[in-house]
Amino acid sequence: MTVAYDSAAIFGEVDVGVKARPAYVGRSEFRRLERIVVLVGGAAIGGAVGFVTEIAIGRPSLAVLVVSGAVLTAFALYLCSQTLRESLVRRAYGCTAAAVIQAAALLAWPLTALFAPVSPLAFWLTPLIAISSLVLFASCWDGPPRAIYRLSLQGALVAGLAAYQGALVMMAG
Repeated sequence: MTVAYDSAAIFGEVDVGVKARPAYVGRSEFRRLERIVVLVGGAAIGGAVGFVTEIAIGRPSLAVLVVSGAVLTAFALYLCSQTLRESLVRRAYGCTAAAVIQAAALLAWPLTALFAPVSPLAFWLTPLIAISSLVLFASCWDGPPRAIYRLSLQGALVAGLAAYQGALVMMAG
């Protein structure tokens, strides 16, 4: 089983590493507004969890912040790579651009937190770009619904990290 190497597959392959997919019994498609509602719901849950987590645990050590942020960002990048692969296979180039913007925002986020913590605009610009790229993807996607559920989880991770950071900044000031 080559789950870790799925995102490095060749573009032309339809389904990488999966012999037979189980029958899907859920929805076969979403309307645009439904896709955005699923994304906003995931982001709302993630934001609430991030804020409550900050209130519950307080200010952790820097090592805990770095490790937990790295793990969550790596998981969000993995989901983004799956979305990118699926949009490339479907030749949905607008959605591909949105996934690339999402990956760039996720990679730039820690750097802006390190180099621009005093500028509120620079500090909050990368989470805003990440959420905006998710909304763009939700607006243009017309493929299978599994990408929308994955998108909702990405929204939850981004909003959770942003709410956690926001609460941390508010509590520190």
